[in-house]
Amino acid sequence: MGGAPLGTGASQGNGGAPALQTLTLSNLQIEGNPKMPLGCFVSWTTAEPADSEVRFVGAEGALSVRDEAEVTEHKVYVLGMRAGVSYDLTAMSSNATSTGSAEGAFTAGALPNFVPEHATLVTAASDKTQPGFTLTNFWNGGGSPITALILDAEGYPVWYYVSGTANDQFGATSTDWTFDGTVLLGNAGNEPAREVDLEGNIIWEGPTGGSATLSHHTSKLKSGNYFVVRESASSARVEELDAQKQVVWSWDLYQDGNISNGGVNDWCHLNSVRTDSTEQFVYFNCRFQGLFKVDKSSKSIVWHMGAGIDDMETGDVTYKPDNSARFNDAHDPEVHADGTALFYDNQGWANRTVGDQNGNFHTRIVEYTLDEAAQEATLSWSFPGAFSTDAWYTESWSTPIWGDANRLENGNVLVTAGVTGGNNGGMTPAGTKTRLFEVTREGEVVWALEWPSEVGSYRATRVELPVHPLAP
Repeated sequence: MGGAPLGTGASQGNGGAPALQTLTLSNLQIEGNPKMPLGCFVSWTTAEPADSEVRFVGAEGALSVRDEAEVTEHKVYVLGMRAGVSYDLTAMSSNATSTGSAEGAFTAGALPNFVPEHATLVTAASDKTQPGFTLTNFWNGGGSPITALILDAEGYPVWYYVSGTANDQFGATSTDWTFDGTVLLGNAGNEPAREVDLEGNIIWEGPTGGSATLSHHTSKLKSGNYFVVRESASSARVEELDAQKQVVWSWDLYQDGNISNGGVNDWCHLNSVRTDSTEQFVYFNCRFQGLFKVDKSSKSIVWHMGAGIDDMETGDVTYKPDNSARFNDAHDPEVHADGTALFYDNQGWANRTVGDQNGNFHTRIVEYTLDEAAQEATLSWSFPGAFSTDAWYTESWSTPIWGDANRLENGNVLVTAGVTGGNNGGMTPAGTKTRLFEVTREGEVVWALEWPSEVGSYRATRVELPVHPLAP
C-alpha cells in the first residue's frame, strides 16, 4: 500500500469501492544514528496496524524506504542521504482501509574528516547502467583507519563505517557485500575482520594477526561461515571459520597442494578465495601463480590456470587461441556457473622484457570460456581490447597493484582501477587516479568516478540498499 495518497482519502475508489479513511500518525520522532551519522531512525505510532514508509527529498531527488509489515509501533531506518544535506521527510502508513502521513525534517551528519565530500563524476550514469549503489574501501595513504564507503551514482558517500582506530597502512582491505545484506571488511594487521549491518552494529569479528599486506581478504559463505586468507614465507592458506572463530576447514597451497615455493617469500601472494554456489569447490587465487580450483572434500587440485608474470609457463590449463591470451597478474577472479571466468589483469602489458619492472604497463579485463574437461580457457571478451574507447582506457590505465572486476546482473562489468597514490614505484605516471567504472559488453563505458590522486580504492561492488528512487 506504499503507493497510497499522502493525505486523507475522501473520494470514491475504483469501481465504487469505499474511499480510504484517515489514519492518524502520532508521536513522530526523528533521531540521528550515532554509529552512522548519514542515517536516521524515524518512528511513529498508529491506532491500527499498517505498513511503514518514509519518503525523503533532498537536492538529489526523492527516495523512499518502506517496510510492508503491518504494525502499530513503526520504526524505519532511513539511509541513502548525503552528508550535510537537509531533507524533508514524510512518514506514511497505509492498510486496506486507511492511510495517513506526518512530516518532519533531518539534516544528515558529517563524513569523517579524511573522506572527500564526493568523488569526481567522469561519466554520468546512463540507462544502460546497473541500478544501485557502489560499496568500496577508502584509503588516503595510511593516515586513517580502515574505512568502507557506499557511494550513490553521482559519487557522494551515503554510508560509511570506520573499522577500529589503527591506521590502515596498506589499503588492500577487502569490502564484501554478504548474502545477508551486511558489509564485511577484511582483517588488516591488528584490526580483525568485521561484519557490520547498515546501522553500524558489529555482527561478527574475526581473529587478529597476520601481515597487513598478506592477510587482508575475508568473505562470507552462504553457510554462515567465513573465509580468511593468511600468508607467510612457509604458508599460503585459507581458513574457514565458524561464527565462534573456530577453524572448521583449511587448505594450504604448499602443504595440501603439494606445491613448493622454493623458499621464496610472497611467491603466491594470495589475494582472494571464493567458492562456487554449492560450496563444493574453492577458487584459490595467487597474484603471481594464477587460479587454482580445489575440491573442498578431497583437498585435491582440479585444475590450475597459470599466470604469465615473469614469463612463467605454469599451470595445466591451455589458453586459446594461443598463449598470448594468458593473463599475467590477476586479482579477485570470478568463476561463473555459465562456465566463464572474469579476471582483472593488473599487468597485462605489452612489449615487456624479462626483468623489466618499469616497462610499458597496461591493465585490462579478460574473460575466458572454460572447457574444464579439456582443460582449455578461450579468451572470449576483453576490455579495452579492440574496442574504440576513450584514450584513458587504452593509454593511461595502469594499476600494477590493486584492482577488481565484477560482473553485474545486467551483464555489464564494474571495474575498480585502483592505485595507491603517487606513481607506484615508477610503474604509473605521477598523479594517476583511482577510477571506478562500469562498461558494457559492447565496450561502452556508461559510468565512471575518480578519487583525488593521493587516495584510492582497492575493490568495489554494486549493491542494493533498502532505498528506492521515486518518480519526479
